[in-house]
This record gives sequence, C-alpha cells and structure tokens, in this order.
Amino acid sequence: MTDAAAAARYNVRPLLPGPAEVLRDEVERLGLPLDRLTAVARHGAVEALAVRGLSPDQARLLERMLRERGGVALIDRDGARALLLAPLMAMAELPAQLAAWSETAESLGGAIGSALMARGSPPPPLRAGSHLLDPRTRTLVMGIINVTPDSFAGDALHGDLGAVTERAGALVDAGADIIDIGGESTRPSSAPVEAEEERARVLPAVRAVSSAVEVPVSIDTRKAEVAAAAIAEGAVMVNDIWGLRADPAMADAIAAHPDVAVVVMHNQRGTEYGDLMEDICAALRESLRIAQARGIDATRVVVDPGFGFAKTPAQNLELMRRLGELRGLGSPVLLGPSRKHTVGAILGGLPPAARVEGGLALLALAVAAGVSMVRVHDVEAAVRAVRVADAVVRGTPAAVAALPAPGPTG
Repeated sequence: MTDAAAAARYNVRPLLPGPAEVLRDEVERLGLPLDRLTAVARHGAVEALAVRGLSPDQARLLERMLRERGGVALIDRDGARALLLAPLMAMAELPAQLAAWSETAESLGGAIGSALMARGSPPPPLRAGSHLLDPRTRTLVMGIINVTPDSFAGDALHGDLGAVTERAGALVDAGADIIDIGGESTRPSSAPVEAEEERARVLPAVRAVSSAVEVPVSIDTRKAEVAAAAIAEGAVMVNDIWGLRADPAMADAIAAHPDVAVVVMHNQRGTEYGDLMEDICAALRESLRIAQARGIDATRVVVDPGFGFAKTPAQNLELMRRLGELRGLGSPVLLGPSRKHTVGAILGGLPPAARVEGGLALLALAVAAGVSMVRVHDVEAAVRAVRVADAVVRGTPAAVAALPAPGPTG
C-alpha cells in the first residue's frame, strides 16, 4: 500500500508528457537560470519529476545518485524542492537505490516509485457498493441530477420525484455509468443550504433512483450527516466538493461503510496559488492521506481537480493543459467541465444550455490526458464524445478494427 503521508510530503508530480513551458516554469520556481534546462538534451532525459519536502541531505543524495546514472537534479537554494531529469531506466532504479540507503531515503524512494508506477499504469477498478467500475477499458460517465431550485445549468428538478426518476432512467439509457444526485447548488455566490433542508431534497430522490436503476447512485454533498443519511437510502458513492477536508466527520461517515466509494475534489477559498498544479496535487494528496488514515481503501477513492471551483477561467485552462500531472496520484481522475462558466467565456459569453459542444471538446482532451471519469449534464452527447476519444486513446474497438474501408472516397 502506498504511504499516503509520505506521498503528501513529497508531492511528486510527473511533468512529462506535458506542455513545454511547465519545465521552464519549474526551473524558474527553483530560482535557477533557464540554461540549466540544457540538461534535458545533454542527458537525453525522458522522465521529469517535480519533488518537494526534501531535507538538504536528501537533496544532495538525489543529486549524486542521478549524476552517477546519467541524470541531473536541479535543486532550489533551500534544498527543499527539486526537478529530477533522467533517462527512464535511471529514474526507475532510483527508488530501490534510495531504499538501500536509509529509512528516510526509503520513504522518498517510495513516493517517487509510486508516482512513476501510477504515471505508467491505469488506475485500478473502483468499488462502489456491489458494482465494480473499470476505467481501464472505457471512460466512465457520471450523469447529473439536481434536486435544487436554483441549478446554474437550468436542469433543476426540485420537488418533482416522478421527473427525477424519469430523468435517471433516461440518463442510464443514454449510457450513464453513475447517477450523481445533489441538493445544494455550488454555483458562484449560491446560498448555503441547511442540512435538514438538503436531506429533505435528496433523500426521496436517492431512495427512488436507487430502486429504479441498476447503476451506482452517488450523493453530491459536503455534509457528513447528509452523506450518512443518503447511504442509508441506497447511495454507494459520496461526491465531496471539499475532499474530506471541510466536515471533520465526513471521512468517518464513509469509512463506516466499506462498500461506499468517494470522490475527493480540490477546492479552496480564493484563487491564489503558488503553482496551480502543485497546489492542487498537494491538496488532493492530503485528501488521500485523510482517507487512508480513516481506513478508506484506495480502491474506493476518485480524485477531482475541481474544474470551475476556486479557479479563474485562465486557471481552468491551465488545469486542462496540465491534467497529466494528476496521473502521479495513482487514483482514478474525475473531471466536471460540463456547462461551466469557462466554456461560455471562451465562446463569447454563451449561456449554460449553449455550452454543450465546448464541454465535449474538453472531455475529449481530458480522455487523452488520462482522465477516468467525467461528470456531465448532457449524457448522450458526452458518451458519444468519450467513446470516440476512447477508441483513439485506449485502443481501436474490435468491431471497428474488423471493418473494411467504407469506399473509395472514405
């Protein structure tokens, strides 16, 4: 089992493949001249890992070990942060070499090894109730049902249980793998909802939908008492926009049910970041640490970088460009750009209902970056988009591989 505390300390991020400017920005953040990046060409580096939380002794050890193996460690003045550049084989040997050195070096090696393994391997199947959701073969689609009176997307079904059940069935027929039910709006400037009111909204819906469909039902809530009540009514997944870091009782409420999965999302107050992806990964690693400490098995946890939450439109686009850095976390990644403000802003201020095609473009890019699950309002369109992206990224479907050319004009 990966040591979540060590992983949180070192917050190892794989930077390649990724945008070229990420390496440049990382060197600048270390306070080093950009000409140090010539090490990439000189050493033929094919792996680049960002590491933090180092002791000076660990930094010197990394520097020596990589130099001896044809790589290089670029280290900041304090010796706490480093950019590791090395050929794949040299980087792959590093964890074992560190483990043989000392106990503290072994902890660092474990964090590096876990990130390398996660970057190169698909995440494991996800357990949710009696369901085993496998993102290795196709991107999973989570369909949204809002039982609020004020959904930003204009799809609220507050107070109409028949419409909720009908919509759930339609989403499953359209290809949804999971139904996510929420009773508190999270749009910008929305008013908080008391737990009693939220329970009154969501519990009848969770009960009805759980009985009506064969796919897992998720409860979208930040409150432990709402999550616990929804689990009692049939929910087998909790979607927490504060990643177990807001309500101190949330992790225990989920841990009490060994068959319940959880989505831990990045969120924060304000939009100030040191480095966007470093901060997002650090927060998600803290959520993973909390989950492990409370006894929530890693096979039950999904991470969500929080597209549209505490991020400007420009930051959301940077998140999209750098999604690959999340693969080092070793958990399935969920992305929810559906009908979000950033899509409308790119397209000149379009309202939510007109943002579908823009959202589909982001979904295709997300699949290419290794995302395992997408959360959407428009399930039918999303399923079609991700299936085409899956055919490119995850491999040509057998039925397609056997097809002849359609004709002389293609």
